[in-house]
Amino acid sequence: MQGNGLQNRLAYIALIPAVLIAFVSLCWFIYKDTNQQIEAFKLRTESVTTQVAFALSLPMYQSNELLLQSMLRDALSQEDARSIRLFNLVASEWMSSGPKPKGTAFPVSIRDTLSITLVKTGKSYRYFVPVLSPEDIQQKALKPRPIGWLELEYDFGPTHIAIYQTILSHLGVFLACVVAYYFLISFLSKQFVQPIQEMIKTVVQIREGDLDARVPEVSKGELGELEQGINNMAETILSSYTDMQTSVDQATSDLRETLETIEIQNIELDMARREAQQANQVKTEFLANMSHEIRTPLNGIIGFARLLGRSNLTRKQEDYVSTIMSSSQVLLTIINDVLDFCKIEAGKLMLDNRSTNLRESIEDVLTMLEPASSAKGLEVVSLFYTDVPEQLVFDPLRLKQVLTNLINNAIKFTNEGSVVIRTMIEQQQQNKVTVRISVTDTGIGLSKTQQKALFQAFSQADSSTAREFGGTGLGLVISKRLVEQMGGDIGLDSVKDKGSTFWFNIKAEVAPAVQQPPKLLGLDGQTIAVIESREMTRLSLNHQIQGWGAKVVEIGSAEKLYRHLISKSQPAIDVAIMDIQSNHDTDLHRLLLKIERELNCPVLVLTNSSDSDLKTQLVEQGAQYHLAKPIRSNALYNALVGILSPEAETLAEAEDRGLGKMKGDIRVLAVDDNSANLKLILTLLDSFGVQTTGCSSGEEAVKATRDQKFDLIFMDIQMPNMDGITATRHIRRNEAKDVHVPIVALTAHALAEEQQSMLDAGMDDYLAKPIDDDQLQKTLFKWTGATIKTHEDSMAVGEQPVITEPSASLDTHLLSTLPTVDLVYSLEKAAGKLSLAKDMFSMLAETLQRDQVQINQHYQQGDYKALLELVHRLHGATVYCGVPRLTMAAHHTETVLKQGDYSALEDSLFVLNEEIDSIAHWIKQNDVDKSFDQAVRVYAYQLKEKKAKTVKA
Repeated sequence: MQGNGLQNRLAYIALIPAVLIAFVSLCWFIYKDTNQQIEAFKLRTESVTTQVAFALSLPMYQSNELLLQSMLRDALSQEDARSIRLFNLVASEWMSSGPKPKGTAFPVSIRDTLSITLVKTGKSYRYFVPVLSPEDIQQKALKPRPIGWLELEYDFGPTHIAIYQTILSHLGVFLACVVAYYFLISFLSKQFVQPIQEMIKTVVQIREGDLDARVPEVSKGELGELEQGINNMAETILSSYTDMQTSVDQATSDLRETLETIEIQNIELDMARREAQQANQVKTEFLANMSHEIRTPLNGIIGFARLLGRSNLTRKQEDYVSTIMSSSQVLLTIINDVLDFCKIEAGKLMLDNRSTNLRESIEDVLTMLEPASSAKGLEVVSLFYTDVPEQLVFDPLRLKQVLTNLINNAIKFTNEGSVVIRTMIEQQQQNKVTVRISVTDTGIGLSKTQQKALFQAFSQADSSTAREFGGTGLGLVISKRLVEQMGGDIGLDSVKDKGSTFWFNIKAEVAPAVQQPPKLLGLDGQTIAVIESREMTRLSLNHQIQGWGAKVVEIGSAEKLYRHLISKSQPAIDVAIMDIQSNHDTDLHRLLLKIERELNCPVLVLTNSSDSDLKTQLVEQGAQYHLAKPIRSNALYNALVGILSPEAETLAEAEDRGLGKMKGDIRVLAVDDNSANLKLILTLLDSFGVQTTGCSSGEEAVKATRDQKFDLIFMDIQMPNMDGITATRHIRRNEAKDVHVPIVALTAHALAEEQQSMLDAGMDDYLAKPIDDDQLQKTLFKWTGATIKTHEDSMAVGEQPVITEPSASLDTHLLSTLPTVDLVYSLEKAAGKLSLAKDMFSMLAETLQRDQVQINQHYQQGDYKALLELVHRLHGATVYCGVPRLTMAAHHTETVLKQGDYSALEDSLFVLNEEIDSIAHWIKQNDVDKSFDQAVRVYAYQLKEKKAKTVKA
């Protein structure tokens, strides 16, 4: 094979240059012959044409038509002549013979042709030549006058055939020469290649194991030397192979013994691995079971210890109870860590993402850990960057768990200095953000070796650290797993004896604009002095106050503040914020009295929340305004606004006063075709003390607005006959020029284009169902100004709401985690009114089976418009009734119908039917009244816990 390849390559090397030269020569000869034939054809036809024109001169001059006809027919007998035409003196066709000429008309006027002219058509040659009078011919006039014109056409086809024959003959000779030359080259190269083939054959035999194969030594020169070298190489290989085989046999014997030993060890290792896995599984189950069993009685210990602490005890007994509480809390923390670790290991830990204020979540953790930081005198500060959206969708419980672990560790391992929590945006794409939170301390730091083992379970930095600070070694492991489950990473940067920075990032969604707290700008134009010696705390205060529009003046102490105020050259100060721990003035009482009473500069004193005695002492000394650390952003803002505007009602008072106590001078119209939804809205509005009117259709709403005046209208969107958008247009057309009643859209579901059409129709705002009392309070304040709400809870009038696009995909995993019926949620939506919650649930139960039958009928009939109306109404009815799985299924089905994705409709309706059947089954299996009684107790307990947390905060 290789020999044949070499032989062919040699043949090609010799053949290709010769073939190229011969081919070029062939092309040249063909070109020359072709041109000669074409030129000969042209000369011959031109000569014949000229002769015919000369012969026709006299007959044409004499107008002898018979002779002319005869001469024309004779001209066609010439070789290749195809057609002939004769034109008279005015260039009109006079006589012709033969078929019609090929090609188009003559390119120029025939009368302008004074000499022979050739027109090529590709298939013929057409000559146009003037016919001169006999006199001009005899006299050889310089400017002859034609008496007519002759057109003679010649067929070029025979010449073409002759040209092709010439080309074929040349090609035949060329191919014959190439074949002969190839066989000659092949014969000569074979004489050279044959010895090489023998060498290749021998080498192949040696490669396949025939070490006795040899090359016949028949060649001379270099080939002979190559044959001899191959034979010598074969001899050397044969000798080496013999020695190697002996060594291999010995090594094989030794390896066989080693493999037997390794096989025995592998069996033993596999048995040990299985035993270790089984032991680890038993350990995990044991930890989970024991942790749960221990936590149950421990909760009882903590609960009764808390009750015991509230009774009349001696100081020694209070110390005992305090010790029991603190020890129990430590033990409960360890048990919770073990339980979380076991859940994570088993993959059963689920996130509960919800819309939450990120700033408040961080401040909650700082408030919880304040006693530990105050005991060590540490500066704990939160720096929340201004570009970070406050309201995000994430799991607040798990985020607080990670933050608590990191901040608690920072406090634990820092003896002096500060702990700084920074929150910033790492990446943002539309409503998706990656938030980075870092915790920086000035503690003991970690070495490189300690950092490598830090995120391993049941491990600590080193044994001495574990003995000094304690702990399970699970906190960072759990934090790492939680952060990864939230789509982020966690890491650290640390230098031994210089401190550490633990950081993590999470992926979250930005909550809609209606849920975002607006910027607080109520301090515009105010000048606030900050007396704080600690750098990070001072930076945090400056950052927040400047963000509210105020100017900040940094002053070192109370004494310097006093000198600043009495100096007429210094700018005036409206409020002073003083950290009592960073102030070193000895006579604080005297300074406070002078600053506040003599110089009329109110002072907001900051103290640690654990310093109750200090707070009492400050009040006794004359301090009028006090705020406990850690400082919450909202509390600081409310305190400053309350100091600067004492005549205005404080935000906290407005929150306590509530909307239910306002005067009933606000008239509200609620429109909804679903009786349960309408009843809920009217009940909630009645509880707020407003005058309400209800309508069940768009027509009734339009008529009601003509008969009465309203301050606000809540308008359902999808209603039969006249929908909410059409009703809004009618109301706007009927309004007077100087009247504009705010109309708020109510719907459980809306796509982006539908949301825009609501605003275009004249609606002012949008509320998504389910609607609760808090949403109604905010909306009433926003559009009527009937009560005072916090800046965080209200939006600026006229701000266009941002509505998120609903997802068209059904999250089956999330669906499986939701309960079929949640009556506590139903009570929440009914503002705790049991009768209202029962009525809404019973209305849904009564119509559910009927709606199911109609839904399936509309689907089978292909009436998607009626199907959409029915599913929308069902969706709106479910959002208040505590049926989360059915609500989610109806929401998805409505999305599919609105987006026209009918290919996914069958699967969506299958899930919807399953959820309807599940609710019907639940109603049959449960006593609804008893279930509501249990839900009332749970709801009351949750309210109590929430109130307790609020009071504590």
